[in-house]
Amino acid sequence: MTRRNQSLDLLRGVAILMVVLVHCQEESTGIVPGLTWSAKEYGGLGVQLFFIVSGYTMMLTFGDRLDLAAARSFYIRRVFRIAPLFWIAIVFYLLVTRGRGITNFAPDGVGVSDVLLTFFFLHWSSVTACNSVVPGGWSIAVEMQFYLLFPLLIYLFRRHNGAMLCYALIALVSVIGKFVVEPNLIPRLAASLPASQAYLAEGVFTSWLPHQVICFGFGILLYDYIELKNRPAFGALFLLGAALMSPPLGAKVALLAAFAFGVLISNVSLSWMTVLGRHSYAIYLVHFAVVSFMVALSPMGLLPLFVLVTAVSLAFSYYLIEPRIERPFNRLGHALASAGSAPKAVVTAS
Repeated sequence: MTRRNQSLDLLRGVAILMVVLVHCQEESTGIVPGLTWSAKEYGGLGVQLFFIVSGYTMMLTFGDRLDLAAARSFYIRRVFRIAPLFWIAIVFYLLVTRGRGITNFAPDGVGVSDVLLTFFFLHWSSVTACNSVVPGGWSIAVEMQFYLLFPLLIYLFRRHNGAMLCYALIALVSVIGKFVVEPNLIPRLAASLPASQAYLAEGVFTSWLPHQVICFGFGILLYDYIELKNRPAFGALFLLGAALMSPPLGAKVALLAAFAFGVLISNVSLSWMTVLGRHSYAIYLVHFAVVSFMVALSPMGLLPLFVLVTAVSLAFSYYLIEPRIERPFNRLGHALASAGSAPKAVVTAS
């Protein structure tokens, strides 16, 4: 059994703080030198850090076998980890917005089709659904797309010389998406929309897997280096080359991967960051509502808003969401995954 790397939760803690910071910055009053700049330049990369950690964790937790039982176990555990809380978030945000959704991304409000696409994690395929039913839900759609691809990737990865092919495939998908598909489809999609909504077209392609797959690739690379003790030099070159072909985001993602490598190789942990990391999924889903509520109560500066939103969101997760929703469904998912001689996971990290 592989020993769990304690730094995974620390990285999740860093990621959720980055995400909360950028959304607080957008709603806060005044400017805090350094902090405001950090939020604008790097806060949004918290999602990409989550993707890097996700790639690493999936390699760590898939299991030893490569067969239908292994894939079944993987999908059951992932669905019960992600879906129940996300479905509750759909209901919650529809109630909060009185059925209109997040109008920044659906100016005319959401419809039944938007809700259904979001429920089935297909909201990445729709301009008005991709981020309008659950704020931040676009990233969950990306995760689910990668989950569908992952069993094939790990099958390739574990074949002789398969790791290099895996990295090459990820890099190729990223480059083709960026330089072949997106330049052709984004203008066409924008032209099909009302002029006032043309800006939404680019958001759809932020939410599709080729735009973000390089982050998962870096996570797999870090697993290869740290857990398997390999030195995948060509794999690193493939991913780094693909990332640097998409400036400035690609360069920032590469730096983010280097930061994650430094943290993971040291296996360092901080108790309070570990707590944030373990509750990061619930905090991610709920903090949008907490930000809106706090700002509606009273306008405030970035630092107090950031501290309050983080504390309140963590409290919701710690006392309500995790014990009442996440923990029972996680246990059910692991129980169902273990039934029928499903393979046992290497570790139980989520």
